[in-house]
Amino acid sequence: MATGLLAFGLGFLALVLASSIGALLALRTFVYWELGLSKNEVRTAVTHLTYERSDGE
Repeated sequence: MATGLLAFGLGFLALVLASSIGALLALRTFVYWELGLSKNEVRTAVTHLTYERSDGE
């Protein structure tokens, strides 16, 4: 019983990890290929958004 529960928990964690990696790859593909942004442009945008958000709070 405990072994089955452990296997279920590990399997669940593996599926969550695989799903998050897939979502990250899909997002990166969309940003870099579909929007045509470079890594530096993405970093600059994130820096500006972070700065604007920290000013308002």
